[in-house]
Amino acid sequence: MIHTLSNRTVLFTSLFLMILMFVIITVYVNPFIDGGNGSSVIKLQLAFKKEAAIDIVNSWGKFGIANFERWIFTDYLFAISYAFFFASLLSFLILKKGKEKLFAYRAVVYLAFIAGFFDFTENTIELFFLSNPADFSVPIFFIHSVIASIKWAAVPIAFIYILVLLAARNQSIEER
Repeated sequence: MIHTLSNRTVLFTSLFLMILMFVIITVYVNPFIDGGNGSSVIKLQLAFKKEAAIDIVNSWGKFGIANFERWIFTDYLFAISYAFFFASLLSFLILKKGKEKLFAYRAVVYLAFIAGFFDFTENTIELFFLSNPADFSVPIFFIHSVIASIKWAAVPIAFIYILVLLAARNQSIEER
């Protein structure tokens, strides 16, 4: 898998798609949902308390909720694109630096996909939440915010590995 993901076509295509989706979400979609700078969409992810989430969603109004439901597919696409980009970049650097035999490096590639999966899960729970916020399960909403927190934590961990790999010396054949 690392060899397939390290392909430059995969790397640059996923980079382009990730940047495109990031711009669409941050410049257009999220502000279109909350009528402001879009930050309340992230606040919803990390609300932890259902009552706080209901307040956030109520601040959007019917138009904002309808926009969230209409445009949520962009966040699913963003999750796919950033998962593939981070996995591809990590794979490329792991092979370039000769670290492919080390489990800690191979495992972090899966972390990128786990973050994308958690993003998918978070988005899906939010859709269910929006269908009936008042009757939505308090524990499930809390779990939703834990999932979002893990997703947000996975991205900096991937960045740290990228920085470590960029700083690492290339391993010579004799060192392997």
